[in-house]
Amino acid sequence: MVGGAVAVRFLDDGKTVVAADAGDYVYPYDVRFDQKFDLLYVVASGLAGGLFWRTYLFEYDLRARRQLVRRRVSDRDMPPVCVDSRGR
Repeated sequence: MVGGAVAVRFLDDGKTVVAADAGDYVYPYDVRFDQKFDLLYVVASGLAGGLFWRTYLFEYDLRARRQLVRRRVSDRDMPPVCVDSRGR
């Protein structure tokens, strides 16, 4: 597929929802979770429609099960990418 969405499956009822979908050729590259407030953050970047470089930041509320923010942002305004426990 040419798009990269981030989906969440809830264990209590088995429902799956798309938390972030930036569109064609824009792929998630950083996903972070705020455990205190049950918020999921996703940064996606790429050539939107194969033509224009775009970066989007998503905020998804896992308690309310709804997207709070979908905002176009500048790459240089984003923090460094997270490193997982394996050093990647």
